[in-house]
Amino acid sequence: MMALTHGIIAAAGTTFFLGDSSPLILGLSVLGSQLPDLDTSTSLIGQICFPISRWIEKRYPHRSLTHSFLATIAIAVCSIPLWQLGWKYWAALPLAHLITCFADTFTKQGVQLFFPQPVWCVCGSNPNRRLTTGGMGEYWVLAAAIALLIIGLNITSTGGLELRVTQVLGLKEGTQRVYNTTAGTNHVYIQIEGARASDRLPINKRYFVLGQSGASYVVMDGEGIYKTNEQIVTTKTSIQIGDEATTTTQQLTFDDESPIESLQQLQQQHPNSLIVLSGQLTVDMPEDIKPTIDVNKFTTLKLSGDSMNLELAPLQTAQQQLKDLVQDSVAEAPPIDWEIVKPAYDGDTITVRRNGEKLKVRFACIDAPVITTRI
Repeated sequence: MMALTHGIIAAAGTTFFLGDSSPLILGLSVLGSQLPDLDTSTSLIGQICFPISRWIEKRYPHRSLTHSFLATIAIAVCSIPLWQLGWKYWAALPLAHLITCFADTFTKQGVQLFFPQPVWCVCGSNPNRRLTTGGMGEYWVLAAAIALLIIGLNITSTGGLELRVTQVLGLKEGTQRVYNTTAGTNHVYIQIEGARASDRLPINKRYFVLGQSGASYVVMDGEGIYKTNEQIVTTKTSIQIGDEATTTTQQLTFDDESPIESLQQLQQQHPNSLIVLSGQLTVDMPEDIKPTIDVNKFTTLKLSGDSMNLELAPLQTAQQQLKDLVQDSVAEAPPIDWEIVKPAYDGDTITVRRNGEKLKVRFACIDAPVITTRI
């Protein structure tokens, strides 16, 4: 076959087998496709590496040593340093060589795949139906290979073959695998066909995926947040990969301090980011928190005793609830008028009286010495 045909066939094959169409992968596959013809000095690779090809040409027949499984293994061993870039980069070179050798079995001469055994492997029992280098049949094969390469490039650029199959068939397990492998690097959307759980209103809509909760997805649109298998009963789902994005997880701890300021700083640090909160806060007056309950929407903020539990709650929602809590506690505190009957005798304590009731008050965050202490 021609060098061009070898290169296109190998590029199409590695794209489908490896599910990757990065420039380096394609370059390695094209290089690997030319290596079998290193046994003839008239080939493209033979002219570039003339001393090597001439040495092989004098000692071994064409399509014997360099077209064998033995050569594929040798290339795989020599490609081990590429493993540092990733296993796909290592596999591209020997895989392309193997695909090219198999393609040459459709030619009239065939190849010695099992070299040094002098056995010629040929596909097609009728010699007149086999391909001739540069013949019309090879150009038809070249056209088909170009079409497959274009299809492969399209599939890999939109998430890979598994994603396409998952989208067409709506496989839930495949959807979860695709989400797990892409959620850390891209925005992920999900097309949901199903019904609303409360009234069985049909749904066929695209949602943004906030995260996973067990086997369910927490999703959102411009109107609210929902959870599959709770607010939405799904019959078919398909994942759609969006723009590149970075997902980071940050742990926040509040020890007897107001979280409002820390949350404001977090928002300032990431002004154009979607921030959601999951965790637990202990509050002094949980009865003052009034989370919004809507049967058609997922409740991201729930109360349990004196704890406020958050699950993928938007930052603005948590901030507003905490601000309302602080404002209510300040507004509900009645003014207190007391008469001081004893001044501070140790710098941080006084005695006050109101309606015959006496009370000793110690100021917080002040640690003064008592009046009798020698300084």
